[in-house]
Amino acid sequence: MRAETEAAIHAATAARQIADSRQGADRISSKGGRDIVTAADVACEDVIRSELLSRFPGYAVVGEERGGEPTAGAPYWLVDPICGTRVFASGLPLYCTNIALVEDGQVTAAAVAIGCSDEVVYGEAGSGAWMRTTAGDRRLAVGDESHTIWIDGKSRRAAGVVRRAMELNRWYVWVFSSSVFYPHLAAGRISGILHFRQSAGGPPLHTAAGCFLVREAGAIVSDVETGGPWTLETRSMLAAATPALHRELAELLE
Repeated sequence: MRAETEAAIHAATAARQIADSRQGADRISSKGGRDIVTAADVACEDVIRSELLSRFPGYAVVGEERGGEPTAGAPYWLVDPICGTRVFASGLPLYCTNIALVEDGQVTAAAVAIGCSDEVVYGEAGSGAWMRTTAGDRRLAVGDESHTIWIDGKSRRAAGVVRRAMELNRWYVWVFSSSVFYPHLAAGRISGILHFRQSAGGPPLHTAAGCFLVREAGAIVSDVETGGPWTLETRSMLAAATPALHRELAELLE
């Protein structure tokens, strides 16, 4: 395993320990509109930065709370310290920590620590997706047996897709804002994801690690707007465990 991957696993685990302790969870500030940040978010990002920069001082860290800019031509990290801050602040165990390494415009390694668990999903390009727990490491593979899909988005289009999915009565449809369902898709616990319109213009902090890992686990991950493969420029994603399910979910978009 690459040293970068081990660093991402350790940093994500350290951040999850802070989040799970709930220290700072009740110190909430507004970031504008419905967006919030807690003191725990900032503490998690700070420990991630400390861990990654101590091991790789030449790699910039671009984070949700502290910002940052990549250095041209150099590897850099994308960090979302607590994805699902609203559910985290509400005391619900549906959040995660996302870390992705970007090299030459591509994600090449990632780690996602799932809140309130001992699970870290990680992977390297071409080596599959893996889950680390206190019991050891095991390789992951997607599957469509759960008949569960997750949909997120605030647009009228997203609302229409949710309505059509529910009317079909084909799947269990879960709807709320957190990227924690990417590692659950990688682990075969859910079957598909429709994730609409992330912030335009900014780095994909919330989704880069998750999209990379589900693809490494065997999912088909595409760009909702173009129909092409997922890239770091993608802002609306469709991820499915099988080609058949991918086609079915794509039909919901029409």
